[in-house]
Amino acid sequence: MPRLTLFSPTPPDLSAFGVRSLQASLKAAGCDVRLVLFPGSIGRLREDGSFAYRYPDRLVGEALDLAAGSDLVGVSFFTSYFDRAVQLTRAVRDRLGLPVVWGGIHATLRPEEGLSHADFVCRGEGEHALPALLHALARGRGAEAVPGIWCRHGEEIVDNGLAPLVADLDSLPFFDFSGDNQFVHAPEAGRIVPLSPEVLRRALPQVPYRDGRLLRVYRTMTDRGCPHHCAYCNVPTVKALFRHGPTPYFRHRSVPHVLAELRDVTRRYPFIEGVQLFDDTFFSRSLDWIEAFAAAYKADIGLPLFCQASPATLEAKKLDALIEAGLCYVEMGIQTGSPKMRALYRRPESDGQVLSGATLLHARQGRLLPPDYHVIIDAPWEDEEDLLATVRLLARLPKPFGLAIASLLFFPDTALYAKARAEGRIRDEEAAIYRRPFFIPPRRTYPGFLLYLLTFQRIPKRLLALLQTPRALAIGKRLEPSPVYKIIYVLGESCRLAAKGAGALRHGNVSRITGWLARLWRHDPVAAGRKG
Repeated sequence: MPRLTLFSPTPPDLSAFGVRSLQASLKAAGCDVRLVLFPGSIGRLREDGSFAYRYPDRLVGEALDLAAGSDLVGVSFFTSYFDRAVQLTRAVRDRLGLPVVWGGIHATLRPEEGLSHADFVCRGEGEHALPALLHALARGRGAEAVPGIWCRHGEEIVDNGLAPLVADLDSLPFFDFSGDNQFVHAPEAGRIVPLSPEVLRRALPQVPYRDGRLLRVYRTMTDRGCPHHCAYCNVPTVKALFRHGPTPYFRHRSVPHVLAELRDVTRRYPFIEGVQLFDDTFFSRSLDWIEAFAAAYKADIGLPLFCQASPATLEAKKLDALIEAGLCYVEMGIQTGSPKMRALYRRPESDGQVLSGATLLHARQGRLLPPDYHVIIDAPWEDEEDLLATVRLLARLPKPFGLAIASLLFFPDTALYAKARAEGRIRDEEAAIYRRPFFIPPRRTYPGFLLYLLTFQRIPKRLLALLQTPRALAIGKRLEPSPVYKIIYVLGESCRLAAKGAGALRHGNVSRITGWLARLWRHDPVAAGRKG
């Protein structure tokens, strides 16, 4: 039986949808596949790109012991985990002499770069391409005839096109959460351990719920792709690669398939207390699909439900059907209030649509937790008036709400990457993209200070209005650059942290405090852009 070991540097929640789907499909294809997850944050990345993550040599040695004897090692990763992927790849090739295949969106968009580090690149979806590659290698054949697998023949790159899309997502097995032949770097233990139910329980994300409680949630995805065309996202870039193919890139699973997965995982792990649908725009489904899902979910699962939306897809009938089924939280992407930046981001929503969506959520206050709204800052084309437009829009939205603030990243080959590259804004890609932090605190300008104030729930609207008057704006502008905004940010975050700690103690959530202390001890802070 051919054997593959999958390495995946991944965010701390261990969702790792891509490699879990690959492991399940490889097992179904008769392969022996081992999964090793390396959870870690990106909170230590610096604005100048000077910090690179690196695993301790002892940890790499443990990973190599698990990979020894494999026919092939796969490495799948997000762009921000590039350095860690390169380190693991070099170790496998240099110390084990085994071939390595790269996969994931980054590798799909950068196959030539991938072949400068790995032996193969899987370009496209790997559920069928990887078993074909593994069987070919086990039989002593090359990869030249495997669709979607790029390789080298001497100095020449062999372009094998794209691995075809899986037309019917229901034909795939569920994400593999069995724990069978799965391992994880456990930071608290300082070593790689089997992914037992207890290890998974500790790693599952804990999200805020009512009465100050935290719920352990299972994250899943019910679709692939996205209906939107955002210029900062690499999903439209990948979608464009398949635009002439027979299968649409945006696909979703059926209600019975999704419910069967949720029944299986909640029965297997009774400590799961909620379900978080990680689809970017779950509300893009038809009303019939949503209503069928809501009825089945209420009858079979009944746990608190969390999901994401966009202003263009949020509708009252869909929202109410899901609330009846247990939906308790919605986060929504707004990104900007500036018409100029909306056009640049290819976000067609108007202020009216954003306000309408926020009003829908606020009207169901009590049944829904306060929403979080996503915004993007730090685009080089965004001036202070653009950021003020975002502040003014957010100030019109009904409180309470939280903000999830992200600094713009030029993910490879997106529309904004191409624009920045053409304008000479990207010189060193590793520093400017792969090692750039996902969140840079808004503490340098007066509009950034106003945006930061909106992360607090009890700032009076009159005060916010006063701070946006021409005179206040002129005074605030004169304070740039100044340590004042940095000091305010530090004081604000200290107060926020103290309030969260007090709330955790009041509700008996000691684990929230110990978890924060453990991350502090390990020097592994999370990206802190989500505030509320």
